[in-house]
Amino acid sequence: MTSEGEIFDVIIVGCGPSGISAAIEFQKTPLLKFTLLEARDRVGGRVITDIDTFGKTAPVDLGAQWMHHYRPENPLHKYHQSSESFHLDYHFILRSPTTPIFDIDGVQISTEKINQADEIFNRLCTQIVESSVALSVDKSVYDVIKIELENLNIDSQVRRLIDLHFGFIEQYEAENLDKLSAKSFLKSDDGLEEFNLAMPNGYGTLIQQIVQQYQLPIQLNSIVTRIDASSSDSFVRIYTQDERIFRCKYVLVTIPLGCLKHHSIEFIPKLPEWKQNAIDIMGVGVADKIFLQFPYVFWDTKYTTILCTSPRFRFILCRPNDCILQVKIVARVAKEIEEKPDQETIDELMILLRKCFPDQNISEPSRYLITKWNQDPFAKGAYSYFAVGADNQTLIDLARECHERVYWAGEHANYNGTLGCVDSAFNSGQCEAKRIVEKLKI
Repeated sequence: MTSEGEIFDVIIVGCGPSGISAAIEFQKTPLLKFTLLEARDRVGGRVITDIDTFGKTAPVDLGAQWMHHYRPENPLHKYHQSSESFHLDYHFILRSPTTPIFDIDGVQISTEKINQADEIFNRLCTQIVESSVALSVDKSVYDVIKIELENLNIDSQVRRLIDLHFGFIEQYEAENLDKLSAKSFLKSDDGLEEFNLAMPNGYGTLIQQIVQQYQLPIQLNSIVTRIDASSSDSFVRIYTQDERIFRCKYVLVTIPLGCLKHHSIEFIPKLPEWKQNAIDIMGVGVADKIFLQFPYVFWDTKYTTILCTSPRFRFILCRPNDCILQVKIVARVAKEIEEKPDQETIDELMILLRKCFPDQNISEPSRYLITKWNQDPFAKGAYSYFAVGADNQTLIDLARECHERVYWAGEHANYNGTLGCVDSAFNSGQCEAKRIVEKLKI
Protein backbone atom coordinates (compact mmCIF):
# COMPACT_ATOMS: atom_id res chain seq x y z
CA MET A 1 0.00 0.00 0.00
CA THR A 2 1.47 3.36 -0.95
CA SER A 3 0.63 7.05 -0.95
CA GLU A 4 3.69 7.98 -3.01
CA GLY A 5 1.68 9.46 -5.85
CA GLU A 6 0.77 12.42 -3.66
CA ILE A 7 3.49 14.89 -2.71
CA PHE A 8 3.09 17.11 0.33
CA ASP A 9 4.95 20.31 1.03
CA VAL A 10 5.18 19.29 4.69
CA ILE A 11 4.26 16.26 6.74
CA ILE A 12 4.01 16.67 10.50
CA VAL A 13 4.78 13.53 12.48
CA GLY A 14 2.80 13.67 15.71
CA CYS A 15 -0.43 15.44 16.61
CA GLY A 16 0.42 16.61 20.10
CA PRO A 17 0.49 20.32 20.99
CA SER A 18 3.59 21.13 18.91
CA GLY A 19 2.24 19.35 15.84
CA ILE A 20 -1.13 21.05 16.26
CA SER A 21 0.38 24.53 16.60
CA ALA A 22 2.57 23.95 13.53
CA ALA A 23 -0.49 22.84 11.54
CA ILE A 24 -2.40 25.96 12.56
CA GLU A 25 0.56 28.04 11.35
CA PHE A 26 0.70 26.16 8.03
CA GLN A 27 -3.00 26.85 7.46
CA LYS A 28 -2.17 30.55 7.18
CA THR A 29 -0.51 29.75 3.81
CA PRO A 30 -3.46 28.59 1.64
CA LEU A 31 -1.34 27.01 -1.12
CA LEU A 32 0.71 24.93 1.31
CA LYS A 33 -0.17 21.23 1.21
CA PHE A 34 0.38 19.35 4.47
CA THR A 35 -0.93 16.55 6.63
CA LEU A 36 -0.37 15.23 10.15
CA LEU A 37 0.44 11.60 10.87
CA GLU A 38 -0.57 10.57 14.39
CA ALA A 39 0.25 7.14 15.84
CA ARG A 40 -2.60 7.12 18.35
CA ASP A 41 -6.32 6.85 17.70
CA ARG A 42 -6.75 10.36 19.12
CA VAL A 43 -5.12 13.78 19.08
CA GLY A 44 -3.37 15.59 21.93
CA GLY A 45 -0.42 13.33 22.73
CA ARG A 46 0.38 13.65 26.42
CA VAL A 47 -2.58 15.99 26.92
CA ILE A 48 -5.67 13.83 27.41
CA THR A 49 -8.81 14.19 29.50
CA ASP A 50 -10.51 10.99 30.68
CA ILE A 51 -14.30 11.31 30.87
CA ASP A 52 -14.97 7.57 31.09
CA THR A 53 -13.46 6.30 34.35
CA PHE A 54 -15.32 8.63 36.72
CA GLY A 55 -17.96 9.90 34.29
CA LYS A 56 -18.44 13.01 32.17
CA THR A 57 -19.19 15.12 35.23
CA ALA A 58 -15.81 14.25 36.78
CA PRO A 59 -13.20 14.62 34.01
CA VAL A 60 -9.58 13.93 34.93
CA ASP A 61 -6.44 14.97 33.07
CA LEU A 62 -4.14 11.97 32.73
CA GLY A 63 -1.21 14.05 31.50
CA ALA A 64 -0.80 17.83 31.41
CA GLN A 65 -3.25 19.47 33.80
CA TRP A 66 -2.41 23.16 34.18
CA MET A 67 -1.92 25.87 31.61
CA HIS A 68 1.42 27.04 32.97
CA HIS A 69 2.72 30.60 32.57
CA TYR A 70 -0.81 31.87 31.97
CA ARG A 71 -0.50 35.36 30.50
CA PRO A 72 -1.45 37.15 27.24
CA GLU A 73 1.88 36.14 25.65
CA ASN A 74 1.12 32.45 26.17
CA PRO A 75 0.21 31.02 22.72
CA LEU A 76 -2.74 29.19 24.30
CA HIS A 77 -4.10 32.30 25.99
CA LYS A 78 -6.27 33.27 23.01
CA TYR A 79 -7.95 29.87 23.03
CA HIS A 80 -9.01 30.11 26.62
CA GLN A 81 -9.82 33.26 28.56
CA SER A 82 -10.20 32.70 32.30
CA SER A 83 -13.62 33.25 33.84
CA GLU A 84 -15.38 32.61 37.11
CA SER A 85 -15.66 28.93 36.26
CA PHE A 86 -11.87 28.63 36.11
CA HIS A 87 -9.32 29.52 38.73
CA LEU A 88 -5.71 30.55 38.85
CA ASP A 89 -3.44 28.89 41.33
CA TYR A 90 0.19 28.36 42.16
CA HIS A 91 0.07 24.60 41.93
CA PHE A 92 1.09 23.52 45.44
CA ILE A 93 1.09 26.09 48.23
CA LEU A 94 3.03 25.02 51.30
CA ARG A 95 1.65 27.65 53.65
CA SER A 96 -2.12 27.71 53.54
CA PRO A 97 -4.97 26.85 55.93
CA THR A 98 -6.34 24.69 53.10
CA THR A 99 -3.10 22.67 52.85
CA PRO A 100 -2.36 20.50 55.89
CA ILE A 101 1.04 18.79 56.20
CA PHE A 102 1.09 15.33 57.73
CA ASP A 103 4.10 13.37 58.88
CA ILE A 104 4.55 9.71 57.96
CA ASP A 105 2.77 8.64 61.16
CA GLY A 106 -0.29 10.73 60.26
CA VAL A 107 0.37 13.53 62.79
CA GLN A 108 0.05 17.10 61.53
CA ILE A 109 3.35 18.96 61.70
CA SER A 110 3.71 22.11 63.81
CA THR A 111 4.33 25.58 62.39
CA GLU A 112 7.60 25.74 64.32
CA LYS A 113 8.99 22.70 62.53
CA ILE A 114 7.78 24.00 59.16
CA ASN A 115 9.52 27.35 59.78
CA GLN A 116 12.75 25.57 60.65
CA ALA A 117 12.59 23.48 57.49
CA ASP A 118 11.76 26.58 55.41
CA GLU A 119 14.89 28.37 56.58
CA ILE A 120 17.18 25.43 55.83
CA PHE A 121 15.57 24.75 52.44
CA ASN A 122 15.94 28.39 51.36
CA ARG A 123 19.59 28.36 52.40
CA LEU A 124 20.25 25.20 50.40
CA CYS A 125 18.47 26.63 47.35
CA THR A 126 20.66 29.72 47.54
CA GLN A 127 23.67 27.44 47.57
CA ILE A 128 22.42 25.68 44.43
CA VAL A 129 21.75 28.97 42.61
CA GLU A 130 25.21 30.28 43.48
CA SER A 131 26.83 27.05 42.33
CA SER A 132 25.01 27.20 38.99
CA VAL A 133 27.14 30.23 38.17
CA ALA A 134 30.36 29.10 39.82
CA LEU A 135 30.57 25.52 38.53
CA SER A 136 33.01 24.94 35.68
CA VAL A 137 31.75 21.39 35.18
CA ASP A 138 28.10 20.57 35.70
CA LYS A 139 26.99 18.29 38.53
CA SER A 140 23.66 17.24 39.95
CA VAL A 141 21.62 19.40 42.29
CA TYR A 142 21.96 16.69 44.92
CA ASP A 143 25.75 16.61 44.63
CA VAL A 144 25.89 20.37 45.29
CA ILE A 145 24.06 20.11 48.62
CA LYS A 146 24.89 16.54 49.61
CA ILE A 147 27.55 17.27 52.25
CA GLU A 148 25.64 20.06 53.96
CA LEU A 149 22.42 18.04 53.84
CA GLU A 150 24.09 15.04 55.49
CA ASN A 151 25.73 17.19 58.19
CA LEU A 152 22.54 18.99 59.26
CA ASN A 153 21.99 18.71 63.01
CA ILE A 154 18.21 18.41 62.92
CA ASP A 155 15.58 15.94 64.07
CA SER A 156 14.12 13.39 61.67
CA GLN A 157 10.81 15.22 61.24
CA VAL A 158 12.49 18.42 60.04
CA ARG A 159 14.67 16.35 57.71
CA ARG A 160 11.56 14.79 56.19
CA LEU A 161 10.08 18.27 55.79
CA ILE A 162 13.19 19.39 53.90
CA ASP A 163 12.84 16.35 51.66
CA LEU A 164 9.23 17.38 51.08
CA HIS A 165 10.38 20.87 50.06
CA PHE A 166 12.81 19.41 47.55
CA GLY A 167 10.00 17.10 46.49
CA PHE A 168 8.27 20.16 45.04
CA ILE A 169 11.21 20.60 42.68
CA GLU A 170 11.31 16.89 41.84
CA GLN A 171 7.57 16.90 41.18
CA TYR A 172 7.82 19.90 38.86
CA GLU A 173 10.81 18.53 36.96
CA ALA A 174 9.56 14.90 37.06
CA GLU A 175 12.98 13.69 38.17
CA ASN A 176 15.06 13.15 41.30
CA LEU A 177 17.63 15.68 42.49
CA ASP A 178 20.56 13.44 41.64
CA LYS A 179 19.64 13.67 37.94
CA LEU A 180 18.89 17.40 37.70
CA SER A 181 21.50 19.82 36.38
CA ALA A 182 22.84 22.31 38.91
CA LYS A 183 24.07 24.69 36.19
CA SER A 184 20.58 24.79 34.66
CA PHE A 185 18.76 24.85 38.00
CA LEU A 186 15.25 26.37 37.74
CA LYS A 187 15.80 27.52 34.15
CA SER A 188 12.96 25.50 32.64
CA ASP A 189 10.49 28.35 33.18
CA ASP A 190 12.70 30.88 31.35
CA GLY A 191 12.39 33.30 34.26
CA LEU A 192 8.58 33.44 34.07
CA GLU A 193 6.40 33.36 37.17
CA GLU A 194 4.73 30.00 37.82
CA PHE A 195 1.19 31.21 37.24
CA ASN A 196 -1.15 28.35 36.39
CA LEU A 197 -4.67 28.02 35.07
CA ALA A 198 -6.63 25.02 36.28
CA MET A 199 -9.39 23.85 33.92
CA PRO A 200 -12.17 21.72 35.43
CA ASN A 201 -13.32 20.57 31.97
CA GLY A 202 -9.83 19.26 31.25
CA TYR A 203 -6.76 20.41 29.33
CA GLY A 204 -7.22 17.58 26.84
CA THR A 205 -10.75 18.82 26.17
CA LEU A 206 -9.37 22.24 25.27
CA ILE A 207 -6.80 20.74 22.88
CA GLN A 208 -9.53 18.71 21.17
CA GLN A 209 -11.63 21.85 20.76
CA ILE A 210 -8.70 23.65 19.14
CA VAL A 211 -8.24 20.80 16.65
CA GLN A 212 -11.96 20.81 15.84
CA GLN A 213 -11.95 24.58 15.42
CA TYR A 214 -9.32 24.41 12.68
CA GLN A 215 -10.44 21.15 11.03
CA LEU A 216 -6.85 20.00 10.70
CA PRO A 217 -5.96 17.27 8.13
CA ILE A 218 -5.04 14.50 10.56
CA GLN A 219 -4.48 10.84 9.77
CA LEU A 220 -4.86 8.82 12.97
CA ASN A 221 -3.46 5.33 13.61
CA SER A 222 -0.48 6.22 11.43
CA ILE A 223 2.57 4.81 13.19
CA VAL A 224 5.69 6.17 11.49
CA THR A 225 8.55 3.68 11.51
CA ARG A 226 11.09 5.22 9.14
CA ILE A 227 11.99 8.65 7.75
CA ASP A 228 14.25 8.50 4.70
CA ALA A 229 15.83 11.76 3.54
CA SER A 230 18.52 10.12 1.41
CA SER A 231 16.75 10.16 -1.95
CA SER A 232 18.39 12.03 -4.83
CA ASP A 233 15.03 13.51 -5.90
CA SER A 234 15.06 15.75 -2.77
CA PHE A 235 11.84 14.29 -1.41
CA VAL A 236 11.60 12.82 2.07
CA ARG A 237 9.92 9.44 2.26
CA ILE A 238 7.97 8.50 5.36
CA TYR A 239 7.07 4.87 6.03
CA THR A 240 4.30 3.70 8.35
CA GLN A 241 3.74 0.44 10.17
CA ASP A 242 0.83 -0.44 7.88
CA GLU A 243 3.13 -0.17 4.85
CA ARG A 244 2.06 3.22 3.54
CA ILE A 245 4.67 5.52 2.05
CA PHE A 246 4.35 9.31 2.00
CA ARG A 247 6.50 11.81 0.11
CA CYS A 248 7.10 15.40 1.13
CA LYS A 249 9.50 18.28 0.65
CA TYR A 250 9.95 18.77 4.40
CA VAL A 251 9.08 16.76 7.48
CA LEU A 252 8.50 18.20 10.94
CA VAL A 253 9.17 15.61 13.65
CA THR A 254 7.23 16.37 16.85
CA ILE A 255 7.29 13.00 18.62
CA PRO A 256 8.24 13.02 22.33
CA LEU A 257 11.89 13.04 23.35
CA GLY A 258 11.30 9.73 25.14
CA CYS A 259 10.42 8.12 21.81
CA LEU A 260 13.51 9.59 20.18
CA LYS A 261 15.62 8.11 22.98
CA HIS A 262 14.02 4.71 22.33
CA HIS A 263 14.66 4.99 18.56
CA SER A 264 10.96 4.62 17.78
CA ILE A 265 11.65 5.92 14.27
CA GLU A 266 14.54 4.87 12.05
CA PHE A 267 16.23 7.80 10.31
CA ILE A 268 18.04 7.44 6.98
CA PRO A 269 20.72 8.71 6.85
CA LYS A 270 21.43 8.24 10.55
CA LEU A 271 21.05 11.32 12.69
CA PRO A 272 24.19 13.47 12.90
CA GLU A 273 26.31 12.90 15.98
CA TRP A 274 25.47 16.34 17.41
CA LYS A 275 21.75 15.60 17.11
CA GLN A 276 21.99 12.16 18.70
CA ASN A 277 24.15 13.57 21.51
CA ALA A 278 21.49 16.18 22.28
CA ILE A 279 18.81 13.46 22.38
CA ASP A 280 20.96 11.36 24.70
CA ILE A 281 21.96 14.20 27.06
CA MET A 282 18.57 15.85 27.57
CA GLY A 283 16.52 14.27 30.32
CA VAL A 284 13.00 12.82 30.17
CA GLY A 285 11.19 12.59 33.46
CA VAL A 286 8.35 10.35 34.59
CA ALA A 287 5.25 11.81 36.22
CA ASP A 288 2.17 9.75 36.98
CA LYS A 289 -1.10 10.20 38.80
CA ILE A 290 -3.21 7.99 41.02
CA PHE A 291 -6.91 8.90 41.10
CA LEU A 292 -9.07 7.54 43.92
CA GLN A 293 -12.82 8.06 44.06
CA PHE A 294 -14.62 7.33 47.31
CA PRO A 295 -18.31 6.91 48.18
CA TYR A 296 -18.06 9.99 50.39
CA VAL A 297 -15.61 12.75 51.42
CA PHE A 298 -13.71 11.87 54.60
CA TRP A 299 -11.29 14.82 54.49
CA ASP A 300 -12.04 18.46 55.33
CA THR A 301 -13.86 19.88 52.30
CA LYS A 302 -11.83 23.11 52.66
CA TYR A 303 -8.63 21.25 51.82
CA THR A 304 -7.29 21.91 48.32
CA THR A 305 -4.10 19.90 48.78
CA ILE A 306 -2.85 17.41 51.36
CA LEU A 307 0.91 17.22 51.82
CA CYS A 308 2.72 14.34 53.46
CA THR A 309 6.35 13.67 54.31
CA SER A 310 5.98 10.15 52.93
CA PRO A 311 8.83 9.65 50.44
CA ARG A 312 6.34 8.00 48.06
CA PHE A 313 3.01 9.82 48.30
CA ARG A 314 3.76 13.46 49.02
CA PHE A 315 1.23 15.46 47.03
CA ILE A 316 -2.50 14.80 47.15
CA LEU A 317 -4.93 17.12 45.35
CA CYS A 318 -8.48 17.26 46.67
CA ARG A 319 -11.67 17.30 44.59
CA PRO A 320 -14.44 17.09 47.20
CA ASN A 321 -17.25 17.76 44.72
CA ASP A 322 -16.34 14.52 42.93
CA CYS A 323 -15.12 12.62 46.05
CA ILE A 324 -11.75 12.26 44.29
CA LEU A 325 -8.20 12.43 45.59
CA GLN A 326 -5.41 12.79 43.03
CA VAL A 327 -1.95 11.63 44.11
CA LYS A 328 1.04 12.85 42.11
CA ILE A 329 4.12 10.64 41.86
CA VAL A 330 7.33 11.14 39.91
CA ALA A 331 10.74 9.76 38.97
CA ARG A 332 11.90 6.52 40.64
CA VAL A 333 8.73 6.14 42.68
CA ALA A 334 6.58 6.48 39.56
CA LYS A 335 8.71 3.97 37.63
CA GLU A 336 8.50 1.49 40.49
CA ILE A 337 4.73 1.85 40.85
CA GLU A 338 4.23 1.37 37.11
CA GLU A 339 5.79 -2.08 37.50
CA LYS A 340 3.70 -3.12 40.52
CA PRO A 341 0.20 -4.60 40.50
CA ASP A 342 -2.24 -1.71 40.86
CA GLN A 343 -3.93 -3.17 43.93
CA GLU A 344 -0.65 -3.24 45.86
CA THR A 345 -0.25 0.49 45.25
CA ILE A 346 -3.84 1.21 46.31
CA ASP A 347 -3.39 -0.84 49.48
CA GLU A 348 -0.19 1.04 50.34
CA LEU A 349 -1.85 4.39 49.75
CA MET A 350 -4.89 3.48 51.86
CA ILE A 351 -2.63 2.67 54.82
CA LEU A 352 -1.23 6.21 54.64
CA LEU A 353 -4.64 7.86 54.32
CA ARG A 354 -5.98 5.95 57.31
CA LYS A 355 -3.00 7.12 59.37
CA CYS A 356 -3.69 10.74 58.40
CA PHE A 357 -7.42 10.45 59.16
CA PRO A 358 -7.60 7.91 62.02
CA ASP A 359 -10.98 9.14 63.26
CA GLN A 360 -12.64 8.47 59.92
CA ASN A 361 -13.96 5.12 58.85
CA ILE A 362 -12.42 5.26 55.38
CA SER A 363 -13.85 2.79 52.94
CA GLU A 364 -12.00 1.33 49.99
CA PRO A 365 -12.16 3.51 46.86
CA SER A 366 -15.11 2.75 44.62
CA ARG A 367 -12.98 3.47 41.53
CA TYR A 368 -9.34 4.19 40.86
CA LEU A 369 -7.01 4.90 37.96
CA ILE A 370 -3.20 4.86 37.76
CA THR A 371 -1.44 6.42 34.77
CA LYS A 372 1.67 4.77 33.33
CA TRP A 373 3.35 7.23 30.98
CA ASN A 374 6.73 5.52 31.06
CA GLN A 375 5.14 2.39 29.61
CA ASP A 376 3.19 4.28 26.96
CA PRO A 377 4.84 3.36 23.61
CA PHE A 378 4.00 6.77 22.14
CA ALA A 379 5.33 8.78 25.10
CA LYS A 380 8.06 6.83 26.93
CA GLY A 381 7.97 9.31 29.79
CA ALA A 382 6.27 12.55 30.78
CA TYR A 383 8.29 15.61 29.76
CA SER A 384 11.84 16.85 29.46
CA TYR A 385 14.18 18.37 32.03
CA PHE A 386 17.74 19.66 32.15
CA ALA A 387 19.77 16.59 33.05
CA VAL A 388 23.37 16.93 34.19
CA GLY A 389 25.31 18.27 31.21
CA ALA A 390 22.25 19.65 29.40
CA ASP A 391 21.78 23.38 28.79
CA ASN A 392 20.21 25.77 26.30
CA GLN A 393 22.66 24.66 23.61
CA THR A 394 21.18 21.18 24.00
CA LEU A 395 17.74 22.63 23.24
CA ILE A 396 19.13 24.47 20.22
CA ASP A 397 20.59 21.21 18.89
CA LEU A 398 17.33 19.37 19.52
CA ALA A 399 15.47 21.99 17.47
CA ARG A 400 18.06 22.38 14.71
CA GLU A 401 17.15 20.86 11.34
CA CYS A 402 19.26 18.10 9.84
CA HIS A 403 19.60 16.43 6.45
CA GLU A 404 18.34 19.79 5.08
CA ARG A 405 14.68 18.70 5.11
CA VAL A 406 14.12 17.19 8.56
CA TYR A 407 12.84 19.72 11.10
CA TRP A 408 12.08 19.26 14.80
CA ALA A 409 9.65 20.65 17.38
CA GLY A 410 8.31 19.79 20.83
CA GLU A 411 8.32 20.80 24.47
CA HIS A 412 11.93 19.56 24.57
CA ALA A 413 13.07 21.81 21.71
CA ASN A 414 11.78 25.25 22.73
CA TYR A 415 15.16 26.93 23.08
CA ASN A 416 13.75 30.48 23.12
CA GLY A 417 11.32 29.96 25.97
CA THR A 418 9.96 27.57 28.56
CA LEU A 419 10.67 23.85 28.73
CA GLY A 420 8.52 20.79 29.35
CA CYS A 421 5.08 22.43 29.18
CA VAL A 422 2.23 22.56 26.68
CA ASP A 423 2.95 26.21 25.95
CA SER A 424 6.58 25.20 25.32
CA ALA A 425 5.38 22.74 22.67
CA PHE A 426 3.03 25.29 21.09
CA ASN A 427 5.80 27.89 20.88
CA SER A 428 8.20 25.39 19.35
CA GLY A 429 5.70 24.20 16.74
CA GLN A 430 4.84 27.74 15.66
CA CYS A 431 8.48 28.73 15.39
CA GLU A 432 9.52 25.75 13.26
CA ALA A 433 6.46 26.04 11.02
CA LYS A 434 7.37 29.64 10.22
CA ARG A 435 10.91 28.59 9.33
CA ILE A 436 9.63 25.90 6.97
CA VAL A 437 7.21 28.32 5.27
CA GLU A 438 10.14 30.65 4.64
CA LYS A 439 12.09 27.79 3.06
CA LEU A 440 9.16 26.83 0.80
CA LYS A 441 8.76 30.41 -0.50
CA ILE A 442 5.10 29.83 -1.30
